[in-house]
Amino acid sequence: MNRLIVICSLGVALPLFSGCAAFESNPVPPSPSLTGIEAQNAAWRDAIHRGPHGGLPTFGPLADAEDAVEAAAAQPRVKQFDSQSLTEAKQALNQAKSDWRAIANKEKRSDDALANVADEAHRAQRLAEIAQYTAQREIGLKKLNRLQSRQQSMMASSPSGGNFSTRDLIGKRVVPEVVGSLHFQSGTARLTEASHPVIERLAQLVEAHHELGVAIFGFTDNSEPSAERLEAFVNANPKLKQQDLSHEQKVEAYHQGLSSARARDVAQLLVQAGVDPHRIGARGLGATHPIASNASAAGRRKNERAEAIMVPLKSQGG
Repeated sequence: MNRLIVICSLGVALPLFSGCAAFESNPVPPSPSLTGIEAQNAAWRDAIHRGPHGGLPTFGPLADAEDAVEAAAAQPRVKQFDSQSLTEAKQALNQAKSDWRAIANKEKRSDDALANVADEAHRAQRLAEIAQYTAQREIGLKKLNRLQSRQQSMMASSPSGGNFSTRDLIGKRVVPEVVGSLHFQSGTARLTEASHPVIERLAQLVEAHHELGVAIFGFTDNSEPSAERLEAFVNANPKLKQQDLSHEQKVEAYHQGLSSARARDVAQLLVQAGVDPHRIGARGLGATHPIASNASAAGRRKNERAEAIMVPLKSQGG
């Protein structure tokens, strides 16, 4: 089956919410590998396997999700850096297991029931891999900063990262250290003009290393949006509107939404540049991890950014 694309909009301290509609950022398009509902249903049926000695049959997407959640739980410091994603991954996996047990031994399983199990399993796998990517980013950040001088020297001889081997690139924060910085116009998910050549260099780098994918992380400064903009954002996201949130929680959700839209915008531009969407992940991290002081306008501009880390691709079983 195809490799997994990790495209998810997650809250950090708030419940999962879809949307960021107020930021007008399109999601990365879905996989084109399956055409039509019949082809998809056939793929789900083909993913069912029964062992030679009988017993409960296995379902490919569910097995993949179990492996992903187990790997995330074993990843050092995942609970410290992204416990929410791991918790939600476990919940989605448990739901998928429960749904599968209800239909596993039926002589004829409905396609809708199989699709529901597959959807929950894929959601569990996405969340588990996002938790891993987040932990990898945090763990590697100090090491990457120590290597910044050496990377800048290599960058001078090859701005597109051509001197890096695939092994060298695994876990590398290629944006900004290798191909340049990605910054956004204030309060929007639109890149600055100076950032567009960086997208091209990043796409070239990803295309030159087919064994790797790229995880995109979006960030914001900590500026409080205007009352009108904040109200428009909450109104555009019904699940947020239904909650009894404090003003501070609404602002936090706004920053989370904006950072997610920024990450998705970079992912979309990479797809438009020719990168396979299955090789791209995108996640917003809100106003966390500023690289400059938010007390000055210049510092806030630096914090309105995206970062990109190269990660190994994992093939799904089927």
